[in-house]
Amino acid sequence: MAVTVVMPRLSDSMEEGTIIKWMKGEGDPIEKGETLAEIETDKANMQLESYESGILDKIIVAEGGKVPVGEPIAVIRGRDEKPAAFSAAPATAGEKPSGAAVAAKVEVSPPEKMPAPEERLKASPIARRMAAEQGLDLSAITGTGPSGRITKEDVEKFAELMKQVHEKEVPVPPPAAAPAPPPPPAPAVAAPPPAAELAEVAPMSRMQATIAKRMAQSKSTVPHFYVTIEVDMQEAVQLRKQINATLGEGNEASFNDMVVKAAALALRRIPHVNASYRDGSIELKKQINVGVAVAVPEGLLVPVIKNADRKTIGEIARESKQIFERIRTNRMQTSDFEGGTFTVSNLGMYDVEEFAAIINPPESAIMAVGSIKKKPVVIDDNIVVSERMRLTLSVDHRVFYGATAAEFLQEVKRLMEKPMSLLV
Repeated sequence: MAVTVVMPRLSDSMEEGTIIKWMKGEGDPIEKGETLAEIETDKANMQLESYESGILDKIIVAEGGKVPVGEPIAVIRGRDEKPAAFSAAPATAGEKPSGAAVAAKVEVSPPEKMPAPEERLKASPIARRMAAEQGLDLSAITGTGPSGRITKEDVEKFAELMKQVHEKEVPVPPPAAAPAPPPPPAPAVAAPPPAAELAEVAPMSRMQATIAKRMAQSKSTVPHFYVTIEVDMQEAVQLRKQINATLGEGNEASFNDMVVKAAALALRRIPHVNASYRDGSIELKKQINVGVAVAVPEGLLVPVIKNADRKTIGEIARESKQIFERIRTNRMQTSDFEGGTFTVSNLGMYDVEEFAAIINPPESAIMAVGSIKKKPVVIDDNIVVSERMRLTLSVDHRVFYGATAAEFLQEVKRLMEKPMSLLV
């Protein structure tokens, strides 16, 4: 039985996706689990795996096409079926497809008669009704929906365009009076340079637009406050050398891997930080899943280390390397970005000593990690040189308060200053 594949929801904030490349062509066989297409989402480029085996019978959306979540993008038929004219209806309003490609039955329509030209125009019912009410010719409207389908927005834009055209019609002017003598010539003024010479306008990618939207929403709706603490990293520096000597070349753990482990253990001890605000209630998360902010050319990604409190530093280091490699090669999986309950953002490698990060909703906190610096400090009334690192916690004040934030940072500090506790 033929099935239709719709644009899947590959991230929690995804509303539409763009087909970057079809990995299979029409008529090609495909197995369940094989990569069908590469899709650009609001977060990254991801691989769409086929949830059916058969023959790719029809590609509905060509490469470069942008499609809302739930709209058909392809048809797969059984190996024993013959090619047919498929009518793939889009998802109805209110449907919320999951992250998996959704398969649905496809109606096969025998070509009993050729439809009239106006019937062949692809348009949604509401678009047809609006065009009829306003006396607009559907054949003059360019459709932007799937396969050139005319949508309600297309009719609205065409109607507005026609209105502007009529408003700009020039009326016949009345007879002109005798011309006045010309004014004296004004002094020559240099024309300002064109706008194109003053700035270059670069359109935002879908990832950049989503980051801008989510961060503006977070900063404007979440009451942030910030707490900073300084950590003595002397023992952590020495322990990392011992850990890496044990793990071997190519498997080394970073300071960030140690910070992720320390944050996860601190979240276990102080669970109110591992929480979210939702509809007037506070949700305490049962899993401790630490997101790690990663800079990419087009913006920022936050892959998630799940159950980080139960993993060793070596396991966290290996999993991080595997995820970063998938990001580098555009082979990310939806599961790489799901389920985060807390985020660590590290700019220490850029020699940034201290900064404050914006909370990644729906989480209630994010910890900013600065660089390790050698500084003169006073220990037992003596000035000594010590390696120090600053941590800044950004907090959603609706979920917990200053004392809890300070307690959490003190626990992270204790774990990093006595790092053998990260290994037991």
